[in-house]
Amino acid sequence: MEKKISVVDLDYFLGKYVPPPPGAIKEPTAKLSTLKWDGPLRPEVKEAKAVKAFNSWIAGSYDADNLEQSKSFEAGYKVVVTASGTDPDDKTKQRADLALYPSYAAPEEGEEPNWSAVEVFIECKPESTQDDPFDEDDKEKLFVPQSSGRRRRNLGQIMSYASTIFQSQHRKHQFSVVLFGEMARIIHWDRSGVVTTKKFNYRQEPIKLGRFFWRLCHMSAAQRGHDTTVKEIHTHTVEYELMIHRAEKPIIDEATGIELGKHARLLFAESLKNAKMYYKIKVPDVGGERSFLVGAPHFLSTELAGRGTRGYVAIDCSHPEGPFVYLKDAWRVDHEDIEPEGNVLKYLNDGEKIEGVPTLVCHGDIKDRMGDQVTDSHVVWKMNHPDREECPLKVHRHYRIVVKEVGLSMSCFRNAKELVFLIASCIKAHGRAWKKGVIHRDVSAGNVLICIKEEIVDGRLVQTRTGMLTDWELSKRRNAPDTARQPDRTGTWEFMSVYILNNKDMAPQLPDELEAFVHVLLYYAIRFLPHNCNDVGEFVRSYFRGYVKDGCEYFSGRAKKEAMGMGRIDLAGDKKLVFYCSDVAADNASTPAAHPSSSAVEDEDALKEHPLNQLLDALLQCFKARYALLKLPAGGPPIAAQQLHSPTDAIEAMFAKGYDEDGSIPATVEEVGKSSSAEPNSKSYKKHADKLQSHKTFYELVGSFFLRGYVWPNNDKIQDQLGEDSHPKEEDKSTSALESMTLPTIPTASLITARTRSARTRSLGMPPPTASGSSGKRFNRDHDGDDDEYAPPSAKRTRGQNSGAGSRRGKGRSRP
Repeated sequence: MEKKISVVDLDYFLGKYVPPPPGAIKEPTAKLSTLKWDGPLRPEVKEAKAVKAFNSWIAGSYDADNLEQSKSFEAGYKVVVTASGTDPDDKTKQRADLALYPSYAAPEEGEEPNWSAVEVFIECKPESTQDDPFDEDDKEKLFVPQSSGRRRRNLGQIMSYASTIFQSQHRKHQFSVVLFGEMARIIHWDRSGVVTTKKFNYRQEPIKLGRFFWRLCHMSAAQRGHDTTVKEIHTHTVEYELMIHRAEKPIIDEATGIELGKHARLLFAESLKNAKMYYKIKVPDVGGERSFLVGAPHFLSTELAGRGTRGYVAIDCSHPEGPFVYLKDAWRVDHEDIEPEGNVLKYLNDGEKIEGVPTLVCHGDIKDRMGDQVTDSHVVWKMNHPDREECPLKVHRHYRIVVKEVGLSMSCFRNAKELVFLIASCIKAHGRAWKKGVIHRDVSAGNVLICIKEEIVDGRLVQTRTGMLTDWELSKRRNAPDTARQPDRTGTWEFMSVYILNNKDMAPQLPDELEAFVHVLLYYAIRFLPHNCNDVGEFVRSYFRGYVKDGCEYFSGRAKKEAMGMGRIDLAGDKKLVFYCSDVAADNASTPAAHPSSSAVEDEDALKEHPLNQLLDALLQCFKARYALLKLPAGGPPIAAQQLHSPTDAIEAMFAKGYDEDGSIPATVEEVGKSSSAEPNSKSYKKHADKLQSHKTFYELVGSFFLRGYVWPNNDKIQDQLGEDSHPKEEDKSTSALESMTLPTIPTASLITARTRSARTRSLGMPPPTASGSSGKRFNRDHDGDDDEYAPPSAKRTRGQNSGAGSRRGKGRSRP
């Protein structure tokens, strides 16, 4: 946040963002110079006079888009008081003091506000100095108040409002107004940064404020920041009926009568129930464009600056009765060395398609009648900093991509054995792409999915669940220069390697990518498997989201660094993290004074330690060796050899084929012992570190733990232990938002108020709830940040946001 703010003169701001209307429309200067209230604006006290003044400025102002959307209702705009109520769909219960709405969508007296219809929010504060959210006197030109917590909280508050509008609407940019005492600022927000006017005295010169509102109300929808490539779908339209039909009607194999793709249909049905509005979204394609129908997003990024990713299960209008597809909408980083994700997928799909990689349908950058949809806050920043060569603001370009596969969250794994296999499948996909010359660079919990493959065999449906590595937008070609291409780290903070977290200018290498897979494995294991950790929320906070701050720089948290350096994961009191085969064993371990009765333990094997412990130990020794050779802490157990055994089930059989699927696996594997005399730079350390230089050796090390005779339990998965009560609490959420322009908490689908549109909609089937109960990228992208600064989530605001798709409500709007 501190590096993303620009302050400009009001005249420059209006000339760049809010131009006068074309043609013969003349500015009503006298009317705009009139102010009808005294003293600082407090809407709860002077609401009648304030609203009357604002509305007198904009009376009779509208544009062609507004006239078209208003239809038979009143055209134009209206300012209303919103301080007395909250949007029922906003679980954070935020409320701005005043808001500008289209007249047809403005809430009437007694109705709740609606973030999805707000054009401009107006926040009012009483003091001209103590309540200014920006600091023009900052010598370093960061413009963030450093000495006043009150002013910083005010900035965090309007950031939160702006984020909510981006989540609730399809927008390129937005405007807001802050009134503090007798002073005012007008603000422009986009996916790159913030541009605010210098403060001005609106009481002495009300025309400055009135001119902004008057001009804005004459601007087109695109000029006001709306994405005009997205069209709302109303009831009683062909598209609406098609969406309801597809949610109800299965795709049936004609020969057998078996339904295909049921999981995708149920996810689509869920998205309709959770949506305030349905949409038709345009996506570029070769030779033109295609349209897709969507409900609520299954993932909605809460960040303010950055990629702002949304993900949808969609109907392809080109094949309305065909399989569902997955549509991703994001603001990609526009850099000459960064390929659009669709180009990367096309390359990986061409020739011998790589298994475990999504199949491209179509993609492209988004344009509207104003041209390319691209951020421009960096232009203003550079103008304000002519002496600076590097601009901290990235350029973001609006982009959409559609892929064939509709995946499931990795949180839907059945047991630990399948979890390891699914992640190993993703490692193999990573290796195939690596061999073809592409490195992923963003391995994270939300980017490893379960792909369901279906086929009819002897009249029966056979489903194969395998891992799929998605979101290749941060990938790069391996033959590109071996340096970081952006000033920030590349990846997702929770799953980045310790080395990258502590060396932000270094580009990720293969050992860093493999380490990220181990962090992902641990993330799902600590949440869904029995263990001796009593506070999963605290563990996630310290291990995954932890950080050490030095000035304005962030580095790896101590818990992750110690785990990689020492080769073991410790809990409080130097107790080692241990997984068990059942929650009975875990409960017994966490409360040693208690002794379970014989009736409580159905199987003595359930009290045994889980083979996942040995697997993690072996993997950690590889990273311990790497960091020892990189001068990080050393010490740990030696290595012993053990014979492999023959596979006994499908997963073991897959590992027995080896990485190259030719059956060439080593005759022995290395296993962790119990003591250590190894020294840094020894042959032992190099031998272990070398395992991180090859996908094959790493994959086969993982697979060997299924070929040693270990018994992997079938029913070891338990309910998600990272519940609401387990999440770390923020002492000051507004202030913590200032660490970056991101709000990384992923909204949960279960918290979205489900709406019913008709008897048919109410009867739609719902997919079985996942243990996590949370929605995220590609269906439960669990706490996987999508930010642009790659700062630790613990340093960011973690306030839940409404994840419903944006729509407008009120007169003239069909609410399904």
